[in-house]
Amino acid sequence: MWTSVTIFILIQFVRLELSPNFEKCFKDFFYQETVPTLKGQSNSTQICQLLGNKYYYATNYDTNNRIPYYSAYRLSFDNCGKRYNKWFIEPQLAGKDNPNMALAKNKNATIYGSEQAVDNDYTNSSFDRGHLNPQMYHCETNNSRKATNTLTNIAPQNHIFNNIIWQKLENILYNISKTYCDFAGARRYFITGVLSETNRSISNGRVKVPTHYWTAVCCDSSGVNDTIRSEGWSAGFLGENANNSLIYINEIENFLANYTPRLFTDYKDQNGNIIKNCLFNSTKAFNIIDEIAATDPRFIKPIKESLTKRIFNAVYNFRSYILDKLIFSPRTDL
Repeated sequence: MWTSVTIFILIQFVRLELSPNFEKCFKDFFYQETVPTLKGQSNSTQICQLLGNKYYYATNYDTNNRIPYYSAYRLSFDNCGKRYNKWFIEPQLAGKDNPNMALAKNKNATIYGSEQAVDNDYTNSSFDRGHLNPQMYHCETNNSRKATNTLTNIAPQNHIFNNIIWQKLENILYNISKTYCDFAGARRYFITGVLSETNRSISNGRVKVPTHYWTAVCCDSSGVNDTIRSEGWSAGFLGENANNSLIYINEIENFLANYTPRLFTDYKDQNGNIIKNCLFNSTKAFNIIDEIAATDPRFIKPIKESLTKRIFNAVYNFRSYILDKLIFSPRTDL
């Protein structure tokens, strides 16, 4: 049971606006200004995440399970500021008129938690407050990083998964985007979401624990000149929210096929060609998938083998990787 306590509310000049169908921010954070449709996203509330007078990303939030379905954002390559470590909640999801975010610390569930998680939900849960839209992708200003620290952008994330393989994937996608999607006119659209295929939860059933985290990347070259307009690419990534997780790298046209026909809408180029799912250059996308897969045996690319053989190879490669680290890698903590 949650008990009511007297709360001193400190309001920051941070705004998080409820915006049906993302009407106030869909032009900023979705490829070709088109919001994807995913199955099974009931009880959702669309939020345009606003700090000061600037929108930073968009979140489709599950008010029943108190976790986001996904956050959509764009990647920048500016110099990073300091990490922000405080958390916010959204008073509007508690029926409050004030659109400003409030610091989440000590906000009780009785007042604020009917449709969203509060900070106490995660305390002593053994799960991390896992960002969908990560701080490290937002280096424009300190405010851009602060805006990611609302609990409407957070879901319970396995600590080992979060700090090892998922963090590695986030770093690799940043570097890959810097290498292959930093040409003039390129735009980098990301959607990161969760899948919840079990009833596991924390905080006495208040907050659902996702079974998987996923990210879809679109390097949009539709706005560049003719010579490099075909340089765009896309791919999808899926990892189980568990210890010793693998990351499955997917060709975008097959990614989350049970949930949506496409995450990135069709685009007709100047010659009348239809570009599906932001896949301007499939060869480049396949090469990027190969390059990412080569960085770690836990990154599994699609191959035309039986499922049994794929699982065997993944386990064998991961075992070899661990043995190599244990036997041949020098200790750095001695």
